[in-house]
Amino acid sequence: MHLISLNTASALTGIAKRTLWRYIQDGRLKTACDLSGAKTHVELTDALALNATQLTSEQISLALAADSGDAIAQCELALWLLDCQRLTLARDWFAQSARSGYPDAMCWLARAYLTGEGVELNLETGVQWLDKAAHKGHPLGQALHQFLHSPTGQELLHAQNQTALNQALDDLERHVILNTLNEMADTAST
Repeated sequence: MHLISLNTASALTGIAKRTLWRYIQDGRLKTACDLSGAKTHVELTDALALNATQLTSEQISLALAADSGDAIAQCELALWLLDCQRLTLARDWFAQSARSGYPDAMCWLARAYLTGEGVELNLETGVQWLDKAAHKGHPLGQALHQFLHSPTGQELLHAQNQTALNQALDDLERHVILNTLNEMADTAST
């Protein structure tokens, strides 16, 4: 028996928490035994059955790890939700992971705030999350931090031209990823 929180049930099924509460009230979804004041939990298979959601064993393991507070799993779940076009839910999981100190999630959350995808556009908050990722030594966070604090980056931030800002951030991300892959290949060949 795998218990998950209502937040996780909502993320996996796409059913709003408010609707899950209605299902609990009308008996379509049962809560787990009293967890002495902890968050409400439901059986994973019962939640998935509400709308015939099918998950692989890998996705189930990921969801359970994310639900238990594993920051890396939370970020991975957010990426899966992003791929499923569940932007707001993805942002929530990125935020949980970022608050736990995971720098990849900080970068993803920063991009959400900088682009307004899944969250209200907030340049200041986006820059703050990138600063935190950079402070942790994250290569992408450092590169984006350096760019956004440069004259060109500052100009793009304040020009209110989201297309140009997104393009510049995408270009820089590709550059950092390509450099990292090349470094890994060089290391592997020596």
